[in-house]
Amino acid sequence: MKTSKRLFLSAFAFVSLVSASTAAFGLDAKTKTVTINMTDEPRNMDPQKAQDTVAFFVLSHAMEGLTRLDPKSDAIPAQAEKWEQLSPTKYRFQLRGDAKWSDGKQVTAQDFVFAWRHGIDPNTASLYAFMLFNIKNGEKINKGELPVDQLGVKALSDKVLEVETERPTAYLLRLLSFGTFFPGREDVFKATGAKYAAEAETLPSNGPWKLTEWKHNASMKLVKSETYWNAKNIQINVIDMPYLIRDSNTEFNMFKDGKFDLVQTIEKELLPDAQANKIKIQRYNVGTVWYLQFNATRKITGNKWIRKAISVALDRKEFASKITGIPGTKPIYGIIPDYMPGVKKTYGEEYPVTFKDADLETAKKYLAQGMKELGVKELPKLDILINDNQAHKRDAEYLQAYLKKTLGLNIGIDVQTFKVRLQKTTNKEYDIVKSGWGPDYLDAMTFADLHTSWNTNNDTGWKNAEYDKLIRQAMDSVDPKVRMDAMNAAEKILVEESPIASLIQAYRVYVTNPELQGVLRRPLSPDPDFYFARISEKVANK
Repeated sequence: MKTSKRLFLSAFAFVSLVSASTAAFGLDAKTKTVTINMTDEPRNMDPQKAQDTVAFFVLSHAMEGLTRLDPKSDAIPAQAEKWEQLSPTKYRFQLRGDAKWSDGKQVTAQDFVFAWRHGIDPNTASLYAFMLFNIKNGEKINKGELPVDQLGVKALSDKVLEVETERPTAYLLRLLSFGTFFPGREDVFKATGAKYAAEAETLPSNGPWKLTEWKHNASMKLVKSETYWNAKNIQINVIDMPYLIRDSNTEFNMFKDGKFDLVQTIEKELLPDAQANKIKIQRYNVGTVWYLQFNATRKITGNKWIRKAISVALDRKEFASKITGIPGTKPIYGIIPDYMPGVKKTYGEEYPVTFKDADLETAKKYLAQGMKELGVKELPKLDILINDNQAHKRDAEYLQAYLKKTLGLNIGIDVQTFKVRLQKTTNKEYDIVKSGWGPDYLDAMTFADLHTSWNTNNDTGWKNAEYDKLIRQAMDSVDPKVRMDAMNAAEKILVEESPIASLIQAYRVYVTNPELQGVLRRPLSPDPDFYFARISEKVANK
């Protein structure tokens, strides 16, 4: 276990690429306000229905679960001040006496019971309900086989919560820091109905900050909550997101002008500008795996050989080094990234998944086989669905030209806002979509179970009974080797069937105001994390 943690931490260490900064920064040290770009409109802010990174970023600052992650990504006490493990599958959590909502009401064990039942209820239609399958009876409830009151979570008193898991879950304490496991307010839910968490005033807050402003598709503002149990140690008073800017050039120019204190990601095209301005650039393993996702419910992309042809034809090394162009980014051929803990080493060291890159000869054979099965002499145009940002457009245009040149495919590009792209993906209104998945917790299962038949984030329409069986085997075992062997066998099925064509395991480069310190960047939510952030004493004392 220590080895796994050590490898994880070294993999995500900050690396400075450029020294000394000459940019003009506008961090407000007197009011302790940090200003960043909103980046996009969250699709849903109900913690049990949230699914995107913007929503989880805001929620993870405005709310808090039983645990949170420290700078080493270990679980530490949060709303629960302590806990004990009564058996391999039963835990008892003691809530803090000073854990309060922003309106001053006490956070109770019943608030967690309500929220988790809300999340697992099939009527909620949560895309993250599968996370609650770790709790006893969660999956049966979500399938409608049991009532929600049979979920393995009980309020023994206002301050004591008992949790029973479906099976021994080694990563449970880390898992409980994730947004799906945040508490909720039943009284607010009943009073607001469909507007629950849809506006700043209807989002209950028990975290370090509270959402005070939300102008849809425009801006958000988080203000420090004085009722938060650890408020005295929160150094940032305001996290202001006054603009929603999707253009990376505009965002970076506003950073240089002192209007933003952090730009979460810098694309390769802006690196020369940063270097010319002597701005300090940092990088970290964002943990995300990017891939092309095929709609298996449609005639063309439902054909295994067409999918395999595209997957085998891709030049992942070129895509990683020349198209993405971010140091540290590497090709990936399966779905589980190499940094995940394995049995004794990392998953990548123990279970490498690879095949010949840009194997055009094999790809053309697969394409011919697929067209024969489909009974067509020419494939119709296939559209790639993407977000409306520059990086996605760049990537799609490259793939469009590359697949035309290598396989003769006619590829169109369907550009949508982030929110619409998510909706179209969920509704399976696409041929191919450029998608990404980041870890929700530090275990290979967070990637391995993504393409099971029961995972509501499996938007491919692809199902495989043997894949499901292997993932169940991994879930039901506490033996690390049995678990990893099963997940690796499942991953090989995924590669063979190709409902996705993996592209890269991504690194990210970013810039931050040098006066702003202690901001955590890592693949686990939230990212960025301002909980331990502070303004440098030198600046604050001016």
